[in-house]
Amino acid sequence: MTTIKHVISPFAACGLMLSLAACVQAAPQTGLDLRPDPPQCRMPKAKLPKLGVDVNDDRPTEIQADFNGDGWCDYALGVPYPINSQMNVYDLSQMMVLGQPTAWKPVFNGKKVYEFMDEGHAQETWPTLRVDLSDIRLVFPAQQGAPFVLGLFAGDDAGKRDMGNGCYQYNTVYRWDDALGTFKKSDAATRDAVLKYFYSVMEKPCGAHQ
Repeated sequence: MTTIKHVISPFAACGLMLSLAACVQAAPQTGLDLRPDPPQCRMPKAKLPKLGVDVNDDRPTEIQADFNGDGWCDYALGVPYPINSQMNVYDLSQMMVLGQPTAWKPVFNGKKVYEFMDEGHAQETWPTLRVDLSDIRLVFPAQQGAPFVLGLFAGDDAGKRDMGNGCYQYNTVYRWDDALGTFKKSDAATRDAVLKYFYSVMEKPCGAHQ
């Protein structure tokens, strides 16, 4: 299995010369209390599970992060979005599990993906199929809780938008929904606040014109 550890840098766009304190102080007034640095999560006392991704064909990105904010590291494989019929298609349960002290918990709270979809949970709000986590970034609440996920690609909802001149910027924000056991798209106000914070504190926007 050949995987690449996905590193979510806390200082990706604050610049090497800025301290964390300076980054936090530079945060815009959004109404959300956010931070760029990930809190430490603990790895479960269990072997990493074998997920349903074809690692030889898809060469997934390996991701270890606390997506649901419970203090335990979760495990996921980022697989590129299937842009044609020759690429493999997976549901989220085949590419992600949640960490617990001594075991791994399935997403969708243990339901099969078809059961989850049959209950009327729309892909547009709670992504289930063709989820691409390979180019995500996380923004964390200042207090304990699930991070906001930028750049999650789900179905027709591309995680980035074309700003022109080869510039692409994140335009979606999701957060873990414990009640349903999957990601949930944030409302417009939350999305705008998180993206404003990200492009003010963590990364400089490229803009439409260079």
